[in-house]
Amino acid sequence: MQATPQNILEAFNQLPEIEKHVIASEIIKQVALLDIPPLTDAALTEIADALFVEHDKMEAEDAQTKSRGSLAG
Repeated sequence: MQATPQNILEAFNQLPEIEKHVIASEIIKQVALLDIPPLTDAALTEIADALFVEHDKMEAEDAQTKSRGSLAG
């Protein structure tokens, strides 16, 4: 299997929480050393939009699950 960003994220998501924290901490340390330009306002807006869409999707799924649970009870 090739180590694509998607594969790495899927593997990361399967880790126990404590291991996720260790990996995330190490990634943050290494990213801080990279010589990359700061994010533009447009890039930050795009990231925020994507996060809000994902959050809304999760809330809708949670509401749907709760709605099904109240109908069964």
